[in-house]
Amino acid sequence: MVRARTRSGVPAACTGCGQLSAWCHSRYVRRLADVTVGVRPLRIDLSVRRLYCENAACPKVTFAEQVPGLTVRYQRRTPQLQRLVEAVGVVLAGRGGARMLRILNVTLSRCTVLSQLMRVPLPPLETPRVLGVDDFALYGGTYGTLLVDATTRLPLTLWEGRDAEQLGQWLREHPGVEVACRDGSLTYQQGITAGAPDAVQVSDRFHLWQGLSRRVQDIASAHRGCLPAALPPASAADPEPIEGTAENTATNTRAGRHARRLFEPSPRRPDRPPPPPLRGPADHVTGMISGYENLARATFTFTPTPGGSNSMLPAFSPVLAAREGRKPSSSAAGSMSASSRHAVGADATEPNTSA
Repeated sequence: MVRARTRSGVPAACTGCGQLSAWCHSRYVRRLADVTVGVRPLRIDLSVRRLYCENAACPKVTFAEQVPGLTVRYQRRTPQLQRLVEAVGVVLAGRGGARMLRILNVTLSRCTVLSQLMRVPLPPLETPRVLGVDDFALYGGTYGTLLVDATTRLPLTLWEGRDAEQLGQWLREHPGVEVACRDGSLTYQQGITAGAPDAVQVSDRFHLWQGLSRRVQDIASAHRGCLPAALPPASAADPEPIEGTAENTATNTRAGRHARRLFEPSPRRPDRPPPPPLRGPADHVTGMISGYENLARATFTFTPTPGGSNSMLPAFSPVLAAREGRKPSSSAAGSMSASSRHAVGADATEPNTSA
C-alpha cells in the first residue's frame, strides 16, 4: 500500500467550467487499485482536496481535484489498470478474462469485466473501399442486413430488414465505396445502384461457387442419358472392381458393429445350459385356465381366534344380522355392550335404503 497526498495551494481546474481555483473546502482519501508490483497487488491511498469553484456562473459549487495520469472521475482504478482490464476483456471476455486477471493478482468478477468491456467506446467508423453486403436470419422468418469491411473482415453495422432504400441511404452518408460484394438479391442491387452508382458490383466467393455448382448440377441432370456414352471403353488391363467393398466398409464401422451385436446371435459358452423354450400364446391360455380351475376347487375355512373374546367381530354380529334380516346368535348377543345394543336398536329402526 502506498500513501500519497496532493500539494496544498496548487490551483486545480474545475470539472464543470474549467476555471482554476485554490480555495480548499476539505480533504478526503481515495483508494485506488493499481497494477501489481513484483506480482503483488498495489493499492494507493491518495488524499485529495475538495475545492470551491470561484466562478459564480458555474453550476458546481465544489469539485474534487484530479491528478492527471493517476485519477479519473468515479473510478477506483488507475488508468493503467483500467487499460489492462479492458484489453483482457476484449480478448477473453468475462469468465476467461476474470481467470487471467486472477493470475495477475487482480481480483475482479466476470460481471465486472463484462461491464468494463461494454464501456469501451467503439472505434470510429471508416468507410471501406471494398464493402460486403449480405443478409442473415435473426429469428424465424425475420432477416437483417449486415455490412462488412471486406478488407479487414470486421463488421461495420447491421439493421433489421432487407430494404434497398436504407442501404442506399447508408451509402450516401458514407461515400467512398469502390467495390460492393453482394449476393444475387435484386434488392441489394437496387440499393447499391441508388447509393453508390460508381461502385463496381461483384459476387462474393460463396455465392459464386454456389451458383456454379447449381448450374453444373442442372446441366448434369439434363444430360444424364449422354453420360454413359461419354465414358471410355473398359480394357483388359484395367483391374476388376472389388465386390462388396462398400458392404465391408459399412460392416467395420461403429454403427455396423453395433448392429451385429443387436441382430446376430452371440456365441454361447459350452458350459452354459441352453435357454428354456419360448412359450407361445397357447401356453399362456392353458396356464390361465388351470389357475381358474384351482381357484374354483379351493375351499376357504375360517379359523376363529383362540379365546373368542379378543375378536371384535362378535360385538358387531347383531348389527350385521339386523341388516341381513336374521336373528343374532345368543353368544353374540351376550357379548354386546350397552352402547352396542343402543347402536343396534337405532340401526334396526332405520329403513333399509341400500336395498
